[in-house]
Amino acid sequence: MTKNIWAGLIALVLVITCGVLEVVLLSQSYEKLAADCREVIAKCDSESLTLKEYNEFRDKWVDLREKSELLLPHVDVYEINLRFAEGQAYAEDGDYAQLKAQLTVVQELLDYVPHLMKPSLKHIL
Repeated sequence: MTKNIWAGLIALVLVITCGVLEVVLLSQSYEKLAADCREVIAKCDSESLTLKEYNEFRDKWVDLREKSELLLPHVDVYEINLRFAEGQAYAEDGDYAQLKAQLTVVQELLDYVPHLMKPSLKHIL
């Protein structure tokens, strides 16, 4: 019986540790991408953003999306996908004003999503 209790406690500690590490690492990744987004928006302001730079930024999102889709609400991840897809057309056309508008929404979502990963009493109630 004692072995079962210890095994259960060890499993519980491992699960909690993995969960905490996952939240911390994903939050850091979202913060990094949000910082990159601010840089891309600044390039939109100066109309110096190239399609290649936009595609590199979008590829970073795709990589992060693959890591986080299992853990996050799909509506928020899906909304970021839609904004990137719409932004692609604007980047290809060189429409910096519309691209900036889409990236501003992406920026807001990238800042907001890590908040959703952190368990709090407000999320439960």
